[in-house]
Amino acid sequence: MSTLPVPSQRFPVSEGVGLFVGTAAWDLLSAGEMNLLKSALIAAAGALAWYAVRCWRSRSRGQRR
Repeated sequence: MSTLPVPSQRFPVSEGVGLFVGTAAWDLLSAGEMNLLKSALIAAAGALAWYAVRCWRSRSRGQRR
């Protein structure tokens, strides 16, 4: 019976939500309308990038020890 590995880092949900709210607010203040699809895509890309950086940093720290 095989088990799946547990990820060492948690996915940054709160950072993604913050990016979504910030981007939507920026659109609302600058253009007077919210583009929710654009905000969601930016938030997803930012959260994935931040998750990748966290995983990379934890691996590089683990290899040095």
